Amino acid sequence: MPDLSTTPTRHTELVDQAVARLSPRWTTWTLQTIQQHGPMRLADINSALPWVGVHAMAQIVRRMQTSNLLDRPQVGVYDLTPVGRDAQHVHRALSAWHRTHLTDRTASLAEAERVEDALGRLRGKGTIPLLHALAQHGPLPNGALRDEAGLATGSFHYRITQLQTDQLITRTSPFSGRGAVYTLTSAARGLTPVYAELAEFAREANPATSLPDEHGATAQHAIRASAAVHRSPVASSELFSHIPDSQPRVPAYVTALTHPSRTR
Repeated sequence: MPDLSTTPTRHTELVDQAVARLSPRWTTWTLQTIQQHGPMRLADINSALPWVGVHAMAQIVRRMQTSNLLDRPQVGVYDLTPVGRDAQHVHRALSAWHRTHLTDRTASLAEAERVEDALGRLRGKGTIPLLHALAQHGPLPNGALRDEAGLATGSFHYRITQLQTDQLITRTSPFSGRGAVYTLTSAARGLTPVYAELAEFAREANPATSLPDEHGATAQHAIRASAAVHRSPVASSELFSHIPDSQPRVPAYVTALTHPSRTR
C-alpha cells in the first residue's frame, strides 16, 4: 500500500484548486459556447444559453473574469483567456469519463451538461481528500477514513452520503455508522485521467507555483513530458496516475442547445 508522499498530497491540492475554479454552475456551458463562437457580447451569450437569466449570466461572467477564465478584449465583449482555453483539456477528460461510467443514466445529456455533472460529483469540501485517502489506503473503516480526510464528523457524514449518491464510493460492510467500511467504485477508479488533467490545469493556471529550470522552461513541463513517455497502458488504482495513451486534444463543444436535464 503506497505511502501518502508529498507529491500525491500536492496533486490533491492542485485537483481541489482546479475543481473549485471550473465547477461553479454554468461555467462549462459559458466556456464551451465562447470557445465555439469566438468573442461574444453578453447578450449573445444569453441568447446561446437562454435558460440562464440575464442577471445570473452577468454575475457568471464577472466571476469567470475574477477566476481568470474570461477576459474583456473590448467593452462589453468577452473572450477566453489562455487559462479558459486550457479548460477544454479537462472537459475532454471529464466527458470521456462520464460517457464510460455513467452513460446508462445520462445518455441524452449535452456535452457541456455531461462535464458539469461530472464536476458536480467532484466538488465540495472533503471530496478530493476522501477519494485520495481511499485510493491510497482503501478500503477504510469509517473512523480511519474520516481521520485520513481530516474532516469534522458532521462534514464527513454529509460528504460520505453524497459520494455514495454520486456513485463514487460504496460501503463494503453490512454495517452503517461507525462500523461501516468504504471503498471506491469502478467509476471513481476510472477518474485517473481526469485527475491528471485537473492537476495539470491548476499548474498551468498558477505558473508561479512552478520553479524555472536553467533553460528558462518550467520544471513542471519537463516532468510532464517525461511522464507522457512512460504512461502505463493500464490505469493504476492510485489516485493521480497518468492517463494511458496520449490522445489529440480537441475542444468539447456544446452539442445541444436544449435545457440541461440535470441540476446538481
